[in-house]
Amino acid sequence: MFPYIAMLAVPALVALFGAQRARPFFYLVALIYFIMVGFRFQVGMDWNNYLLIYDYWHRVSLGANLAAVDPGYGALMWVAGKLGGGMVLVNAVSGFVFTFGLFAVAKRSREPFIAICIATPLLVVASAMSSVRQAMAQGILFYAMATWYQRNTLVRTLLVLLAAAFHFSAIFMLIFVSLGAKIPPVLRVGGAVIVGAIVLATITLAPDAMEHYSNLYVGPGAKLTAPGAIVQTGFVAAAGLIYFAVRPLWDTVYEDNPLYRSLAWASLLSIPAILISSVGAYRFVLYFYPMAMTVYSGVPGLIRNGVGRLWYRLMIVAASFAMLVGWLMLGNNSVPWIPYKNWLVQPDGVRLFRHAPFKRL
Repeated sequence: MFPYIAMLAVPALVALFGAQRARPFFYLVALIYFIMVGFRFQVGMDWNNYLLIYDYWHRVSLGANLAAVDPGYGALMWVAGKLGGGMVLVNAVSGFVFTFGLFAVAKRSREPFIAICIATPLLVVASAMSSVRQAMAQGILFYAMATWYQRNTLVRTLLVLLAAAFHFSAIFMLIFVSLGAKIPPVLRVGGAVIVGAIVLATITLAPDAMEHYSNLYVGPGAKLTAPGAIVQTGFVAAAGLIYFAVRPLWDTVYEDNPLYRSLAWASLLSIPAILISSVGAYRFVLYFYPMAMTVYSGVPGLIRNGVGRLWYRLMIVAASFAMLVGWLMLGNNSVPWIPYKNWLVQPDGVRLFRHAPFKRL
């Protein structure tokens, strides 16, 4: 458990001082997170599953990979197989893309290290250190959101489609692309409805695109549930509540951000969505973290009193550590994260497949 605590402690120490322009240290933290996420070894619930997927798909043709559900991920596996890097290379690329997107959002937050702290427990450790495909999609979408207003509608659409090529769930972001298009409001809303209908139609009609996700996450026959989803989604939804509660003051200090406003609404809707699918609600709310990072790191700018800002930072850092330790100790599926191992310090010839049974420590 110590490596995870040490990982969070690095940005937490800087966050307490409200540092905003510690650029060299910012990139050092990014490097640490990339190494921890991209070179994890035998860590995460899906470690063996991804090895089995890679073992099959890197052997088939590039065309077959591109015709699969997640063509971007298939192409990555094919390239990794040709280069001889194997699943280690796939994880490293995924970890780099995820970290790049995460820190692109943090860099544009008022207090970047606060943003990193609140994302670490449930997004970085619990999600990105297990998933590969969704971590890639998250990294691409996070970069897209961080640079949203520097891109036109076409580029936003292409970035969303690229993310969806690694995890099809990212396709829903096209709804926000439509809402952000520079067209009359009626057309924006109508476009969002049409995109939503297309996504639902794809889920319903496509034989492969979403069947696997639907069977796992949605409906009475769902195989997976997440009893802790209320905590995982609630943390992001709380940021949405804070945003709307302080919005008059927020708009006087920061520029208006319609995208994050839409994400705030979506985060609130994720709470009742738990009743339909707890895992589905949690998996989708992970895409809303840029809004939560921006809100939580922006609150100090609304507090005039220096002591008040310090207390707020202490509270956020303490909450981040509490969530991290609480999830590692009490999480339903957290056992495969302990102990943390890293590929860079493993001996030559070590077996990738994890055979040891899981034991609660």
